[in-house]
Amino acid sequence: MRQLLTAILRFLLRHTLQFALFIVILLAGRLLLAEWRAYSASSSTVAALRLAASGADSHGAGLAAAATARVNALQHASRTAIATRLEQVQAQLRQLRAQQQPSLFALPLPGADTLARHAQDEATRRVDIEVLAQEARYLGALQAALSGEDARQTLARLHAEHVRAYAALQDNIRERQQLEAQHPLAARLPGSGAYAQLSRLEKEGQRLREINLQAYNAWLAQRARTGNAARPAPFAIDDQALAAALAPVQKAIAAGESQLARNWIARWRAPVLDVAPTAALLVLSAIALPVAIKALFYFVLAPLAARLPPLSIARELHLAGSSLPLPPHGESRISAVSQALPLKPGQRMLIHPAYLQSSPVSSTKRTQWLLDWRFPFTSLAAGMVALTRLHSDVAASVTISASDDPLLEIAVLRLPAGSALVFQPRGLVGLITDTDESLAISSHWRLASLHAWLTLQLRFIVFRGPVTLIVRGCRGVRLERAGQGRSISQAATLGFSTNVLYSTLRSETFIPYLRGQQALLNDRFDGGDGVYLYEETPRHGKQPGNTGSWFEGATDAILKVFGI
Repeated sequence: MRQLLTAILRFLLRHTLQFALFIVILLAGRLLLAEWRAYSASSSTVAALRLAASGADSHGAGLAAAATARVNALQHASRTAIATRLEQVQAQLRQLRAQQQPSLFALPLPGADTLARHAQDEATRRVDIEVLAQEARYLGALQAALSGEDARQTLARLHAEHVRAYAALQDNIRERQQLEAQHPLAARLPGSGAYAQLSRLEKEGQRLREINLQAYNAWLAQRARTGNAARPAPFAIDDQALAAALAPVQKAIAAGESQLARNWIARWRAPVLDVAPTAALLVLSAIALPVAIKALFYFVLAPLAARLPPLSIARELHLAGSSLPLPPHGESRISAVSQALPLKPGQRMLIHPAYLQSSPVSSTKRTQWLLDWRFPFTSLAAGMVALTRLHSDVAASVTISASDDPLLEIAVLRLPAGSALVFQPRGLVGLITDTDESLAISSHWRLASLHAWLTLQLRFIVFRGPVTLIVRGCRGVRLERAGQGRSISQAATLGFSTNVLYSTLRSETFIPYLRGQQALLNDRFDGGDGVYLYEETPRHGKQPGNTGSWFEGATDAILKVFGI
């Protein structure tokens, strides 16, 4: 019953979560689709309006040039010709204004093509109206200027008449003053000739005053009617007013751009497009650069290294080149799941605790922190720390086995006195030496060797006999004679005797190397008496013991540089 309820609850929970996930996916898809449709619509609208504005600008420039030439040609035309053209312009204006749709840019249109066509028509009408309106205003001003010229001619004539009347009045006043000066008494005495002449002059003066006043009033009235009308300057289109005619288009463009700015697709589109070429270049570089580097290594450096003479450790490092004992003919496997090692009195065993399966109770055990205090980094990187040191006063048997990994096997390699082995400490789990003899380990750098640089093994660690090495290997350890030349994977190599001629050999095919399925170089061993040691299934990255586990993050390349 409990299992049934658990299964039902799991079924309900799984499908409820699936239902919720589908809802989230559908809502997200709907929102994304809505954003995309809004972005597409706004982009089409803004593009259509920009195209309309650009077309209207070009149309307006051509229309302005034609209007300027046409109107300036009427500068010296008759008043009738100017009036006829003004009537034509006003008729065109009435027709265009009747067709105008002020709210066109705010109306939702069915498609981008329709919007572009209507926007272009509307922008063109607005430009036509503005150019014709400016032409009409100028023609009106030109017509008023021509009427003003006739009025000014009349004003000049009236002014001349007023001047003549005023001059006659002044002459009359001077004659009366002269008569009164010549006949001061007779001019005031009735019945005298001087009095009669003065009376006549006074009557003439009164008449001249009235004529002068009438001429002055007529001149004032004509001046008020004439005003200051003057012939306007040559016609020119007002570009600011023409641009203002397209203000609704620009306003619609600004509104569309504002709507696009609020759309997150539009916000991300421009930055993405800006960096897309650089990103594409980086991707192509990331694809092509490793291929180019690998091609350089495979077709140039590796063949160059293969033509170099092999490296003889015994000769280069001045070491004895004695060979190691080989297993029986036809048998190269020297490992087993467990090994029983005899421990004689006067010998000591250094073993990693994880590989110590059983030992006599009578044996003495102590902790030795490093394999060799002269090589602390090598001991730490190889996991040879916190070792168990055993010795026994009587003959004893110690069983060694990889108890923490079923794939590991243990091999025992005895180096007699005078022999030496180049060995990578990553495969070492313990050793047996005489108590009164120190462990003979030395390291040698080979910085001038192209083989060493291409394989990144710049340092060789040499173990010298007499010593018994306890070695681990995944799926087994093999010891083989170099003979006339043998090649194995570098990842599998554990060591080789110093009398071996060591070199590198390029992998047979390029594609597996390019795909990372094979290493660039394999180790090659030559020499009739030389031997080499390797594990059957290479597996790096797992160091024995818990103390060395904090080294698991270090790359194999760095460890290989130091020969570990």
